[in-house]
Amino acid sequence: MARTQTVRMFTETSTETSTETETEAAEPGRPGREVRRWSSFEERLPITAPAQGIAWWHQGGHYDQPRHRHAALELNLVLSGRGHYEVDGRCHPLSPGTVLFIGPGQDHFLEERTPDFGMWILALQPALLEQTCGGPEGRAFLQQIAGGDSARVLPFDDTRWLDREVRRFAGASSVDFRHAGLAYALTGAREAFARARHTPGEVALSCAVRRALAALDEQPALSRGELAERVGTSPDALGEAWRRELGVGLVEYRNRLRVRRFVDIASTGRLTMLAACLDAGFGSYAQFHRVFLAEMGRTPRAYFEAQRRLSEQARSPPSRPPRSPPLPRTMPARPGPRSS
Repeated sequence: MARTQTVRMFTETSTETSTETETEAAEPGRPGREVRRWSSFEERLPITAPAQGIAWWHQGGHYDQPRHRHAALELNLVLSGRGHYEVDGRCHPLSPGTVLFIGPGQDHFLEERTPDFGMWILALQPALLEQTCGGPEGRAFLQQIAGGDSARVLPFDDTRWLDREVRRFAGASSVDFRHAGLAYALTGAREAFARARHTPGEVALSCAVRRALAALDEQPALSRGELAERVGTSPDALGEAWRRELGVGLVEYRNRLRVRRFVDIASTGRLTMLAACLDAGFGSYAQFHRVFLAEMGRTPRAYFEAQRRLSEQARSPPSRPPRSPPLPRTMPARPGPRSS
């Protein structure tokens, strides 16, 4: 079976991680218990001075970036396929025409894309963001997206216009031209965002799902039954809530989490592949190899060799961005917000 190719941005990452906590409801007379929600790492985007921003095209159903955060504002414009983005505990469905803003410092994780998924990703560092959103309206907009109101489905004309403008500067060698393009695209996206009426049916993650996510982060080898017991519900109820809120089955999510963890561990070169897969939560090398091949479309050795070659190519940006897919003439109608 042919696999889609992912055009991705390679980043440097720091070892600093952050853990969000919340207080779980307690019985009368007893204090609440802090529940670990997720951990993320501080990402350093590959933006070298004097550049203060970047735009790149992401395509394909696989993306190996774990949950992370960065100081830059991120703008995502989806042009094809479907998926969902988890941002600070809220799940945003993605479809053609969706524009999603991620504020500085917000934890986010791109998950569950179809093979034909494609989107533009723009990132503006604090200095460039201050020039673009430093006024009262800009600050109000940043507060709006920090509060969770950050996604819209744009009309066809606005989506086509924004795609065309990004393509003008995404592969530009001139830093000044790229900065002007990023600022112009962000301003236009904000105006289109304000005009858009349709909002993706975002889902607030329930306490049970958040606690199960945290448990899997700590112990990816946990079974479906063990997870359900930890969060105080039945396996069937947890599985139904998981699929409803995250858009993917629990077992499938756990396998992908284990694969991502294996990649993180094996990339350090400190452990053998066998030790790394066991540390990532797999029960055996045979199980790991089967799941890895299904998820990544290649063997672990072939994957790391391809990553090495792509990393070398990524040091020199392409002369022009890849071609984005044709847009549908009309955007699909969106359902109203759902409650968990």
